[in-house]
Amino acid sequence: MNREYGRLYMNKALIGIAALAAVSGTSAFAADLSALMKAPVMPPACVWCGSYIGGNAGWVGSANDNVTNAGADTGATGLGSFLAAGAIAEAVRSDVSGFVGGGQIGYNYQPGPNWLIGVEADLEGTTAKSSTFASFPGTAAFVPFSTSYNREFEWVSTFRMRFGVTQGSFLLYGTAGFAVGETQIGNQFICAACVPPASAVASVPHTTTGWTAGAGIEWLFGEHWSFKAEYLFIDLGNNSSAITYAYGANVSTLTSNVHDTMNIARGGINFHF
Repeated sequence: MNREYGRLYMNKALIGIAALAAVSGTSAFAADLSALMKAPVMPPACVWCGSYIGGNAGWVGSANDNVTNAGADTGATGLGSFLAAGAIAEAVRSDVSGFVGGGQIGYNYQPGPNWLIGVEADLEGTTAKSSTFASFPGTAAFVPFSTSYNREFEWVSTFRMRFGVTQGSFLLYGTAGFAVGETQIGNQFICAACVPPASAVASVPHTTTGWTAGAGIEWLFGEHWSFKAEYLFIDLGNNSSAITYAYGANVSTLTSNVHDTMNIARGGINFHF
């Protein structure tokens, strides 16, 4: 009787131990499953990614201020002769500066947490223009006369890549690409003492292509808004204007040439989509 009672007691104890182990195993499995089902840690949001559009304003000035002259004559005492004798300067200083303003549109992509690659296009109008006047008082060899030169930057547009380093809401970048713009150069010759009195004038607009490079800094000061400060150097190549002066059976020309390069310093506001 005691033996049967002991066996029954032992069976109940074994069943209790097994049940306790099962409950503990289930709890451990549930804990492991819960840990596995936790949401993965997400990478930080791409602060600068996406499209943007904005406006800008600033200053533009010529990087090259020299207008160079070349002359040719079919006879004596023409514009080429004046130039060769020093009565017309071979190089004339003509610096151009003024307001520049327009708009830009672009797209940014971040291949890494602190790196940015983007594209940007802009279109700018300017008020930059200048005029230079030079008079020759006359000598025993040449009569008095005057020459004048004018330059103007009408508009410029660029399409550029941007490569930058980001630190939170700040971006430091370099930029380079393609440029196109309209510039104008003109020259004039007036000789009231010539026989007969003579004058010739030309002013030629040029739409030319070139290249640009620069750098800037940009600050995200709101969820969708940023401010940038930027410098660009733009090279639109050589442009020229030629005047023709006919005297008797002879023809004379004076060609004024300039290499149009400009500096732009501007600030802008962008709205990011």
